[in-house]
Amino acid sequence: MAPPNNPEPGTGPPLFSVVIPAYNAASTITSAVRSALTQTRADLEVIVVDDGSTDETAAVVAAIEDPSVRLLAQPNRGQSAARNNGIATARGKYVVFLDSDDLLLPRYVELVARALAEADRPGFAYTDAYAFDPLTGKIRQRTVTQRMRPPIPPPRDAPGFLLELLKRNFIYVSTTVPKHVFEEVGGFDAQRTGGAEDYELWLKIVIAGYCPVWVPGQQALYRSHAGQVSRDQERTDRGLAGIYAGLRLEDMPTAAHRELLVARRRELARELAIHAGRARTGAVLRAGRHALGRVRTWAGFGERWYDVAPPEVASAFSDLTAV
Repeated sequence: MAPPNNPEPGTGPPLFSVVIPAYNAASTITSAVRSALTQTRADLEVIVVDDGSTDETAAVVAAIEDPSVRLLAQPNRGQSAARNNGIATARGKYVVFLDSDDLLLPRYVELVARALAEADRPGFAYTDAYAFDPLTGKIRQRTVTQRMRPPIPPPRDAPGFLLELLKRNFIYVSTTVPKHVFEEVGGFDAQRTGGAEDYELWLKIVIAGYCPVWVPGQQALYRSHAGQVSRDQERTDRGLAGIYAGLRLEDMPTAAHRELLVARRRELARELAIHAGRARTGAVLRAGRHALGRVRTWAGFGERWYDVAPPEVASAFSDLTAV
């Protein structure tokens, strides 16, 4: 059934629940919430889950005078646990994920609603995002997922999509998922570490036979800062290895899927061997490449930036240094 046309706030339960996990996000959370509240559809609620912040995050959210905004508090248990907490209390049929330092463009929910209404057995709707430098306000020409070479257009069937997704995670985290799908596959694994918890969830949804729904273009903004480029690669690889180890070969729909899963397990085992120093030469070379890559990313080498922000961004956020 197609979602109803944009009803006025307060006329019924929201169709969409925007869940924002927040930890020490006092400086950015207002902008994230406002980007959700200024959507071209009004049938939504915003749930901010304060994950044991030690700054003024809770007070900042409490000061937002809008009945569509709810604040939940929990001890510090991590982003996945915070998202699961938000999902559990969500009243909407669809759950939208937004990180506390990122932004949605105004038509995000409108375009996602349209795509979901046209889909058969949708598992999640996803889009790409612009990356911006909060210090300069400039927007990078390379999108957030571009380096992961997302298939465009993606396969429309779940098995075909799964073949692509097993190779790499090209899904930007600001997805929209039907709440009943979470209830079926079990939500985020709060015990998983390594920054790949979302990837595991997308895989579980597609393996369950649900079809991802692609929303073309960039409908969100990702805040890029120096702390993000220094992620511990070994921790990430361990997380990926754990995810691939947890997938069952018998759940793979074809022999090609099973072969790919085995190959990915072997690749990650080799990566972890390098990290452990069992391949010492490889470890030195790999560490050097990662260090050089972090320096180049931090300094902006090899990146191109828009001289003027794309129109849809400029009309929504006149000054990205102020969000």
